[in-house]
Amino acid sequence: MSPEKISVQVWNLFLRFRKTPWFRITYLVLLGLIVPNLLPFAAGGLGCLVIILVPLLVFLVPYYLGERSVRHFALNALPVLVIAILLGGALSTNLYLSQADAIPLASTPGAFTSPTMALANGTVAPYHADAPGEFTFRVKLKTTVDRMPGNFSVFMNLTTISGLAAYETSDYRMTFSAGPGSFTNTTLGTWYETRVNLTRQIYGYGFSVWDKDTNWTLTNLDFGPLTAPGANFYGLFVYFTAFSMILPFTFYYVILFMWWYTVRARATRTRMLGAEPQIPKETPKPKAAEAGPTKSEKASKATAFTCTNCGADVDESAEKCPKCGAVFEE
Repeated sequence: MSPEKISVQVWNLFLRFRKTPWFRITYLVLLGLIVPNLLPFAAGGLGCLVIILVPLLVFLVPYYLGERSVRHFALNALPVLVIAILLGGALSTNLYLSQADAIPLASTPGAFTSPTMALANGTVAPYHADAPGEFTFRVKLKTTVDRMPGNFSVFMNLTTISGLAAYETSDYRMTFSAGPGSFTNTTLGTWYETRVNLTRQIYGYGFSVWDKDTNWTLTNLDFGPLTAPGANFYGLFVYFTAFSMILPFTFYYVILFMWWYTVRARATRTRMLGAEPQIPKETPKPKAAEAGPTKSEKASKATAFTCTNCGADVDESAEKCPKCGAVFEE
């Protein structure tokens, strides 16, 4: 079979498939698989672009494929949203649980960072473990002035997450940790350490340092150690993903409303411009009745002449007497 015939058959199969409800289900499932893969870009500088791109994608793909029903457009978002939330939660869960070691935490210049103190290489070990057990948190402090380790208060900030919105924060004081690369002069770099017993919960941790005056420096936060079952993480990330979908899909329904209103306004204007003006037709006036001869005229006409032969009344237009037959001369 030639390639041309194969392509024609494939195209015909596609056209038949397009007429079935499974075609709509297929592209909605594909959209649901694409949307959660765009969400990681929202964490960077492309957040606004993702918020706009996601609803445009969900609207334009069905529109390009021939969808014009407002009801279908309104319902299309629901399966896409459900698939995106469930898949997004699974992707985030897999991302964290497949991570072998903790990503080192560090302070970044900003509102929560003092220019004289910096924290780096904040980690927890072990990162994966079956709780309960003891976990070691370490972070390195470096300053711009000569100080001793005791001149600073360094804390490990632990957040315990239970349920979807319930959490508890705890601050653990860290102590100087002697060893290679750890100096008593903080300008050269000083390691701090603390050990904490933890159970099977979802934890988030970070570090902070105070110079016992007015200056603070904080690191960013991360999940860890990973001691909770995978189902717990999945439920939490499904909740986070659902919350992150509120703004994009609100914008989607704004787009849908604008499109519906534009189509409705255009249709109304078209009907108004295309309708013939309803001008009432002028009713023709009744023709005036022609005036006929009056009774006196008829009587006068009826008795215009008298026959001299028999005395009968004769009309003026008669040529002979209707009674005796005498012929009238002009």
